Amino acid sequence: MTIDPLNPTSVCARREASPTADVLFVAGQPLWPLDQGFKVHGLHMARALRKLGVSVAIASVEPLPNDVPDDVRALHIDWPTANDIQHARWRSAQRGWVGALRRRMTRYRWLKVEELAGAVELIDARRPLAVVGLGIPGAILAKLMQPVTVAPCVWYGADELLHYHATCMKREPVTRWPGRWRRMADDALFESLFVRGLDGAIGVSPTDTRLLKRIAGAKRAVTVRNGVDLDTFTPNDNVQPRDTSLVFWGRLDFEPNIDAVTWFARAVWPRLCAEQPDATWRIVGKCPTKRVLELNAIPGIDVVGPVDDIRNEAWSAQVTVLPMRCGGGIKNKLLEAAAMGCPIVASPRAVNGLEAGDGPLPWRLSGSVEDWVRQITDLWRQAEHRAELGQHARRWVEAFHDWRGAAQAMVDWLEEFTSHIAQHKIDHRLPSDDGYRRAA
Repeated sequence: MTIDPLNPTSVCARREASPTADVLFVAGQPLWPLDQGFKVHGLHMARALRKLGVSVAIASVEPLPNDVPDDVRALHIDWPTANDIQHARWRSAQRGWVGALRRRMTRYRWLKVEELAGAVELIDARRPLAVVGLGIPGAILAKLMQPVTVAPCVWYGADELLHYHATCMKREPVTRWPGRWRRMADDALFESLFVRGLDGAIGVSPTDTRLLKRIAGAKRAVTVRNGVDLDTFTPNDNVQPRDTSLVFWGRLDFEPNIDAVTWFARAVWPRLCAEQPDATWRIVGKCPTKRVLELNAIPGIDVVGPVDDIRNEAWSAQVTVLPMRCGGGIKNKLLEAAAMGCPIVASPRAVNGLEAGDGPLPWRLSGSVEDWVRQITDLWRQAEHRAELGQHARRWVEAFHDWRGAAQAMVDWLEEFTSHIAQHKIDHRLPSDDGYRRAA
C-alpha cells in the first residue's frame, strides 16, 4: 500500500492503518561507531522505534564504515544522487540571500552543498511522515528539506548551543572569552538560519526543550529523555573492583569532559589522596587532549584513552565519578553507569534534567570539594552501601530510562501533529513551484 503524504486523506488513512509514523533520520555522519552523543541517542531511538512497529530509515551523507552490526546496516539507506529535476527543485527551495547564507554556513559546517540535493530523492522515494535531523549537520539537513516535504522536519537537538556556551564561559578565565564570543556568534547564526522556524525540536530535559524553543526558535519542542541499552549495560558480580578506585569515561576532546577531569584532578584528587594514599583513578575515552594527557603526571591518575569495552573499566572501579561543571543535556555515561549498577557520585550539573522518583537518590550528590571527598571516602569504606546504591541505580534507570519508553514518547508527539503540519504545508503551497510560504 503506497501512502502519499502530499494527500491529507492518504495521511489519515495511514494513521488509521497504523498507530505509528514512518520516520526518516538524517545526519551528516553515519551513526556508527557510537562515539558521539547524537549517534547514541539517534541509533538507539531508531532501534526502539522499529521494535514498536515504526518503519524507520537512517540516511547519512557520509557512507557507513565496513564493520557495523547487521541491524545498523539494515536501518541505513545510502545517500542518493539527485536527478536534474530534483536538483532544480532543491535550488528553487534555497533561493534569495537567506538561501545563499545557508549554503555558505552549510559549507562551513563541512557539508558539500552539491551532494545535499539527494534529500529530494530521499523524500520522493521514502515519503516519510516525519524527518528527524541528528547532530549539527542534521539540523541543516532538516531545515533544507523543509520546503520540499509536507512531513514535519524536526531537529533531535538534545541541548541548546548558546546555553551550552554560557555554562562553559562561567568556568574559564576571562582571557578565553573573546574566542568563546566568536563561537557563540557562529552558533547563534547557525540557530537563526537552521533551527528558527523548524517544525519542531527534541530536547532531552525540560530546560533544554524550553531553550530550543525560546532561544533557538523551533516552532514546537518536546522533551524525550535519553534511554540506555539495558541489555548491554548490566551489573557483573563476577568482577571484583579494585580497592579505593575511581573511574570516569567519555570523549576526552569534549569541553565539558575536559573541564570535569582537570578540575577534579586539581581540586579534589589531592584531598582524596591525603585520605587514601593508595587511591587510583582511571580516565577512559577517545581523543584525549594535551590538557587531559598531562594528568598522567599526577600520582594515582591513569589516562587510559580509548578501550574496546568500557564495561570492564566500570565494573573494575568501586565508584564512578561525574564531576561535570558545564554543558547541557543528559549524560549517557551516567545512565550507563546506573544500568551497570555502579555506585555514582555526581555533581548537580551531571544530573540536571533527571527525575529521581520517590525515595532516596540513586546517586550521591556533591557540590563542594569537601562534599566530593566525604561522599567518595564513605563509599570506599562501606561495601554494603556501595552495593545498595548500585542496585537502586539499576532499578531507577529501568523505571525511567528504557529506550522503549523514550520511543513511545516520540511516537506520541509525532502522531499529535503530523497531519496538522502536512495540512498546513499543503494549504501554503505555491502553485508556481515546489516551495512553501512560511514565516522564517
